[in-house]
Amino acid sequence: MDARHEEFIHIIRLDPGEKIIGSLLGYLEGRQAEIPSGFMSGIGAVSSCEIGWYSIPDDKYRTRIINENCEIVGIIGNITWIDGKPVVHAHISLGKEDYSIVGGHLMEGTVSVTAEIYIHKAPIAVTRKQSDRFKSLKLMSFNNP
Repeated sequence: MDARHEEFIHIIRLDPGEKIIGSLLGYLEGRQAEIPSGFMSGIGAVSSCEIGWYSIPDDKYRTRIINENCEIVGIIGNITWIDGKPVVHAHISLGKEDYSIVGGHLMEGTVSVTAEIYIHKAPIAVTRKQSDRFKSLKLMSFNNP
């Protein structure tokens, strides 16, 4: 990983073999005062990726592992906090060799070539709290949990 930041932008490059979510969480650890919340976007490529689809009736994510080289057509997500720990909520679109697209909630992905991620920080502190309706989810909250 290599990263640079200035004012409201953090630019992160992940290298082959690095985990996307794990690396981002590691980068964000201890930066809550610096990044009270944020929006992220990115591109790159993965060798494998676990994606999820949230089933409302089951109140849980159904997951699938895509075990092939894919282009990251796009990663989009946000950064919030729970009890001083960063939370990366991201969705991903993957371009497959046959030019089809698959995507969903990014559970985790392993970089094959690179992942180039921009974090746009916001000055508004955002946390997450347990949803009353969806017991397995912690949704965005603008007040302390």
